[in-house]
Amino acid sequence: MKTCHLVKFLCFIFAEFCLQKLLTNKKTSKPFMSESQAIEQSSDQSFKKYIPVFTLICCLISIVLYVGINLEEDPNTWEALYKWGAPSNFDIFKGNYWGLISSNFLHIEFWHIGLNLYWIWILGKKVEFESKKVNFILLILSSALVSSLAQLSFSSTTGIGLSGVGYALFGFIFIRSKTTIAYENYLDKKIVNLFFVWLLVGILLTKTNILPVANAAHAGGLLWGMLMAYLAGFNSSKQWSVGIAAIAILGSSIFWNPFSTALLSYQAYDLHNHQQLDKAMLIYKEIIKRDKNNAFAKTNIQQLEIHELEEKAALLFEKQNYAEAKKIYQQILTIDKNNESAKINLAKINDEIALWGK
Repeated sequence: MKTCHLVKFLCFIFAEFCLQKLLTNKKTSKPFMSESQAIEQSSDQSFKKYIPVFTLICCLISIVLYVGINLEEDPNTWEALYKWGAPSNFDIFKGNYWGLISSNFLHIEFWHIGLNLYWIWILGKKVEFESKKVNFILLILSSALVSSLAQLSFSSTTGIGLSGVGYALFGFIFIRSKTTIAYENYLDKKIVNLFFVWLLVGILLTKTNILPVANAAHAGGLLWGMLMAYLAGFNSSKQWSVGIAAIAILGSSIFWNPFSTALLSYQAYDLHNHQQLDKAMLIYKEIIKRDKNNAFAKTNIQQLEIHELEEKAALLFEKQNYAEAKKIYQQILTIDKNNESAKINLAKINDEIALWGK
């Protein structure tokens, strides 16, 4: 799973530091305060005293899960991740759909949860303050679902962490700030630039293998938040119909997205596990077409190739065709030099040849 935590932390902090320096605005003089601005200032005082209960609950859930998984002997195993809310894509396809939401609240590294909860608090407090509680809860849960579906559509996992939800909140405020006085000027130019530039930097860091970033979750969350902000100006029936349709389209993309290998991986694994090896091999090869560096498919193709060779060699051994059997076991060792079964059978063949001269 995740390795070199310190390196990742330093890379992330360095990127954030550079962006903050590059995007810092020059100080400007304060404008004249009109009557409407005075009223807005009064509202700001109420906002500062406001305690965002549901935002706080989101943060507390994340903290509990963070502590829990880090008490595990190895928090990076699929067993530990499943236990604390982040099932694998295989588990999700088996029916553990709750993981599409719960995985958002799970973090393993301190810098990850620290940065995410900072933005969830800053952005979530404002949206919760200005929204009906039910609407805010639905926004958080739907954002978690959408960001997971988006990441699963472009990778083999939902990812973990609240960054997708954070981007959804940012997108929501960004659009609402253009149409609603309550959100106007809440996001200064520095924050806006930071979120959009980090979206691009995240892609660059992932492509260069410096730091794996859940870019699809970020983009999916951002677009979802923007869509929800746009729909806020319509009646509830239109909001529900468009929202459900958007989630349905995104969810179905797991099945037809040409970049996704998650479903194919599950199908191949299931066929392999039920000994339908020819069908499994075809799907593993399809995965390689979509992702030539897919380690899961490569490993299992190798296993199936070795299995086929072992069956041929065993049949030749039974027929006492030791020379041909020996060639096949040697072929197996060229594929997997540590294959103990091939080594043992080669030793048996050499003994038989020494005894019978065949």
